[in-house]
Amino acid sequence: MVNDRKGRRTRRLQVLRFFGVLALPVLMLGSAIAVAEWAANGAPATEFARTPATPR
Repeated sequence: MVNDRKGRRTRRLQVLRFFGVLALPVLMLGSAIAVAEWAANGAPATEFARTPATPR
């Protein structure tokens, strides 16, 4: 059995590149889902700025 380090390294880089290419659409889809859920709530982003802080 021959130890092919260069071939193994090439394969590893191909796998990493493949997962890197898949990561971008997954992140974009996750962001789109988060925005859709945020928009469905109907809560404006400035709502928290209008509420007074509670004294301690």
